[in-house]
Formats: sequence, structure tokens, C-alpha cells
Amino acid sequence: MSKKRNLTQEKIILASLEVLEKHGIQNLSMRKVADAMNVQAPALYWHFKNKQDLLQGLSSYISAQIALPNAELSWQDKARWLAMQSHQAMRAVPDGAEIMMKTIPIDKSRLNIIDCLFCAFFDAGFDEEQTLALCNLIDNYVTGIAIDETSQDRTLAEVGPDKIHGLFTSMFEREDMQHLRVIPAMKRHAEAHERFDLNFSFGLDVIIAGAEKILETTKGS
Repeated sequence: MSKKRNLTQEKIILASLEVLEKHGIQNLSMRKVADAMNVQAPALYWHFKNKQDLLQGLSSYISAQIALPNAELSWQDKARWLAMQSHQAMRAVPDGAEIMMKTIPIDKSRLNIIDCLFCAFFDAGFDEEQTLALCNLIDNYVTGIAIDETSQDRTLAEVGPDKIHGLFTSMFEREDMQHLRVIPAMKRHAEAHERFDLNFSFGLDVIIAGAEKILETTKGS
């Protein structure tokens, strides 16, 4: 049986993940994926028409890793669950957040996630416009945080942890910086190993707390 017949979308997606790990999304191409699979690039076009189509396949793969929350959870916990699961799924794939940002939500897994979040807000009492705005806010927050974390990871790898630590140490010790009250906080933050998780959870709590306040005001009017 020919290699073309042995090809499946799943195998191509897995090979694409390897290419992403080595080269990043900017250098992802049908040719590089084909080379990784030891096949000719035209063989991939039976399954994916172009790079954008391949990115859509990768976004479907990411979405499929996101488990839906228990139906008995509160709307707040459903929102937290979906946000945290989405964040983890994006971070588990190289440039996962950028892949989600560059693709259109048209696959079943992704639409199920969006619908679950929509229903959580809408059934809680938010109107349709508020619900859509909250869904977009959660999506933008999760994606933005994941992109920022990926960028920081890349900077850390390119510059090196020792050099970055030295730059921060030098800044913290500068006499002309000591009057800035933020410096000690930045130092503690830089030394916190779980700062990404802490930042993400806090921001999510702020969004949900704000939504709760809006809902209370709406119901009270």
C-alpha cells in the first residue's frame, strides 16, 4: 500500500505538532510536515487543502482535548472550568493560542465548548448581548494570557534564564530605582514559580466577580 494511502488526518496532525515544536507556527508549512512524514507535499492535499486548512485541523485537535464541565456546576464554576481547560489545552500545543486565534470556530468540538459557555451565562440570567460579550471576554482573556506566556517562554529560551536573572537583579539593585514601590513586588513576582497560574486565576476571578455584580444589578432593576 502506498504511503499516500497510509496517510490519515490524525497522522498529519501529529506530524504537524512535531514541526510546531521544532520550528514554530511562523515556519509551519505543508512541505515541512511532508518532510517530517517522509512523503511528498502533494500527498497531504488529499486531507488538507493548504496551511490554513491544516491550522483548522490543529484547532480541532486542541478543542477535542477540552472536557466539558459537569452540568450540575454553578455558572461561575462552569466558566472557570472551561477557561482553565482551554488555557491548558492551548498551552499543551506549541503556539496553541495563536492557532486558535488564526482559525474560525466551525468544528463540532469547538462549537460545543462555546455553546456550553453561552448556556452557562444565558441560563444564569444574562441577556443575549451580555452573554455573547462575556463569551468573547473569556475567550480573549484566555487566548491573550496563553499567547503572553508562550512569548515569555520563547524569550526565556532565546535569552537564557541566567542572563534574564542577571538583568532583573541589576535593575532591582539600582539606587535610582529604590524609590519605586513596585520594585519589591516585581522582585517577589519574578521569584514566584507559579506566577503564570496565579495571574491567570486572579484575572479569571475578577472577570467572574464583575459578571456577578452586573447580574445582581440586572436582576435588582
